[in-house]
Amino acid sequence: MPTSRRRRATTLTDHSVGLASSAWAELGVSGWARAHDDWAVDPEPLILFTAWLGDTDPRLRDEATDWCIHNWRYVSKVRLRNLLRDESDEVRESFGEFAATVNAHAGVAWPKATEARVYQVTGRSSGPQLERPSMVWLRLRAMFGLGARTEILRYFLSSDQGTRSVAKIAESAGYMKRNVAEECETLERAGVLAVRSVRNRFYYSLARKRELRAFVGEFPSVIPQWSSVLRIASELVKLDRDADRLSQRVFAVNAHRTLNTLFDALDEIGIEGPEEREGPAFGPAVQEWAAELLSQWASGRWPEDVEVKHGRTVATSARRVGD
Repeated sequence: MPTSRRRRATTLTDHSVGLASSAWAELGVSGWARAHDDWAVDPEPLILFTAWLGDTDPRLRDEATDWCIHNWRYVSKVRLRNLLRDESDEVRESFGEFAATVNAHAGVAWPKATEARVYQVTGRSSGPQLERPSMVWLRLRAMFGLGARTEILRYFLSSDQGTRSVAKIAESAGYMKRNVAEECETLERAGVLAVRSVRNRFYYSLARKRELRAFVGEFPSVIPQWSSVLRIASELVKLDRDADRLSQRVFAVNAHRTLNTLFDALDEIGIEGPEEREGPAFGPAVQEWAAELLSQWASGRWPEDVEVKHGRTVATSARRVGD
């Protein structure tokens, strides 16, 4: 049994590395196959996740660092800082070294930098090919610049939902509520957003979605909430790394605790957790569910009978995205 657990833990880590490396390949990082050509890639959550993986795959960390050094203009420093507020101390610490290394070689000022690691620029990464469907969000930034305004447009273009409050938009955009409110007002004056007031609160919706989508260009089929996807992946890997040192009963308790922590993230992307089981049997059930989930994500698939389009779910069979 311990051998089986250890093998599963390695598999979860490998799947997480596979998910990250394929997303980086879409951005232009060399050396990995592209399995996510029909997913909209979001760079800031991916950067935090890759920094957290760290020594798990040093080559991926180094090539991602190289990409950031050469393509930092596509990355929002403000959004990185704001996303870090909701991350663990472990993620903040690992990102501090990553950011310091990028700063040292690119002459930029990414937030929360600590001490740069010894690093030699590889120069193997290329710039993103913005015409790819997977690069729709970087294409949006190339059109409208880095800032809250672009992230507001991304939020509405990635969602089939209608009217939303400033607080909800700010949460997804990764910008402060005040900045989002100001930009929403500007976009409303320009006729891009529509607004209605309810008890002195403003709620916005996209007024010209069809025209804006046509202007931005080809969209991929799948637009996931990367912050939720990668948080789920990291928490499941951390849970499974503890499997060998804990009794089955304690591990089952930890599995329940982890899934409760991930409730909002799972709900955000419409993924159901494993079937509840009593006692120690719940731990292995979570491991099997996690292995299947991360395996499909790493290969560009969604869980069986679920396909995520624009952040929501519809019934389907498991498939390779783009099939």
